[in-house]
Amino acid sequence: MKRLTQNQEIKRLNREEGYVEFLAEQCVVKNAREIRIHTVAGMCDNKHLMTLKKNIDGDFKLSTHIQAYSNFGIPFDKYELEWEADNGNFDKVFKMINSGFQVVEQVKSRA
Repeated sequence: MKRLTQNQEIKRLNREEGYVEFLAEQCVVKNAREIRIHTVAGMCDNKHLMTLKKNIDGDFKLSTHIQAYSNFGIPFDKYELEWEADNGNFDKVFKMINSGFQVVEQVKSRA
């Protein structure tokens, strides 16, 4: 049997076991002020980090650190992810990220 790449295994978990919903419900603390989103690339299993952090106005702002946002291949504008995060729809945020070249591997947050 062919071994799945890490990216393929995460996609399988998303399809079969509701991994995105698990991340949104269990890994994002209530009233989070910072959320770290670890991703895995589809082609080579490279890992990257995104951070959603609340600004002084209480709105989430997305940082992709040293990577350009376009490198993630997400077919949504950056502000759309931020607005979904502002509304507390983290499962939608993770699905939006997964629609690009990478998938969400792990989420960590703090209040």
